[in-house]
Amino acid sequence: MHVLQYIAVVADSKDEAFRTVKDGLESELGNDQFATNSWFDWFVAGGGRWNPNPDSQYQDDQSMIISYEESPDEYIAMVDSMITNRIEEFNNYRKSHEDRNVDINTKLDSYKGIMTYDFELYYLKKMIDMIQGEWDMNSYFYDMNFASTNLEHMYKNIDLGNKNWYIVAVDFHF
Repeated sequence: MHVLQYIAVVADSKDEAFRTVKDGLESELGNDQFATNSWFDWFVAGGGRWNPNPDSQYQDDQSMIISYEESPDEYIAMVDSMITNRIEEFNNYRKSHEDRNVDINTKLDSYKGIMTYDFELYYLKKMIDMIQGEWDMNSYFYDMNFASTNLEHMYKNIDLGNKNWYIVAVDFHF
């Protein structure tokens, strides 16, 4: 499956922002033989399948990078839309969990120290991951400078005068 996320980073230029994000994500993958450091198995920095230019969809492309300093309204609108996506995903998980009407205490009481492949609590787990700020396919936004899905650190840094923030579109496969 694929998901579009925006990765925020402090940089001196679009090119530096792009390279920082790409290099950082590549380091998350580990090596080609044993890539277990991340929730994704490959990615395309530059938007991938979401890049409106068909010739750039799977190439290094910086057209979907947004600079806070150059376009603060566009930057904030994009971050807000990613958070809206996150909330929508959360609400979908919540509905799926509620529809299953799982008795959590019965599930907890049935634990015998051995992992089972019971997915009845999957939706609850995903909601907890989101509430706890776990970076995964449901985050839609990630602040690479502060290693956080929380917007607070980035916005506080902007309020302190650092306007060199960029968000880089990344197509993640997981």
